[in-house]
Amino acid sequence: MIPIYQCEDLYLYEIVEDFKWAESEEERSDIFSAFCASIWSCANKRRTWTRTIRYRVNRAAADSELGRIFAGWTRVEYPACKSTTKEENWRPILRQKINNLYTRYFDPEIILDKAYLDLLKTPKRLYYEWTAGAEMDPADVETQIRRAMEEAGTVKEALQRGKMALPWNDYKRLIETFLYRCLQNCKLADQYEGKACVLCRVDFLTEDHFYVKYMSRCLDGELRKWQKQYYGVPKSSRKGYKRCAVCGAMIEKGGNRKTLCGACRANNDLLRYRRYNEKRTTNRKAEF
Repeated sequence: MIPIYQCEDLYLYEIVEDFKWAESEEERSDIFSAFCASIWSCANKRRTWTRTIRYRVNRAAADSELGRIFAGWTRVEYPACKSTTKEENWRPILRQKINNLYTRYFDPEIILDKAYLDLLKTPKRLYYEWTAGAEMDPADVETQIRRAMEEAGTVKEALQRGKMALPWNDYKRLIETFLYRCLQNCKLADQYEGKACVLCRVDFLTEDHFYVKYMSRCLDGELRKWQKQYYGVPKSSRKGYKRCAVCGAMIEKGGNRKTLCGACRANNDLLRYRRYNEKRTTNRKAEF
């Protein structure tokens, strides 16, 4: 069903004003449905691809032992996702923000952590250090590369465990609840005292960009609150938060000895109890 309200040719500030000035809940619902439909139909879809860290071994060095080692690592691939847009319209900018949040919190295949990517770049970094004149031992280079790739795998697994599970269609519905709160809670730009000063404090010049920045910050905040709800931790904590050492779930800090979430701690206690019983049974049999 096509929404009665059409917003394809409207500025974002016009949609916000129409939503705020709507005379009925039904009218607000039509405006909001059209607003969401416009975002989801935007051409700035979430796209993933394989990115490659590459370099070329110099022909003069290709026949050396080090050259052959580096030649085996001239292409290191990893999954990537489009994270920026050159568009200036509010639709692709907001859609890009929504896409990026899904990548950060939910997609286990896309890991953009700097430490992880630096480990993947180890062969390339060592190669250029070697060509710049650094003395290197072939066995040591092989060891460094192997350890870096093993560590990259460990880091990736840890970061994957720290991501939440939510299918894209469910994520879209979740985002829509956040967007509705954004529209409900935001003030019109001219309601701020010293409107010109407010617009100057942000890095944009128009009311549309003012609202885009506001909504982007709201989405960040709402998703962080939802994340705490997902893991069942307090909404606010003076102690702060950290990750379970086993499953990667978010837990409230409780001193250096608290490293596991409730479920993993229960599993760990059960395993210890079973090992204790097995040991007692073995000792009793030995007595007879």
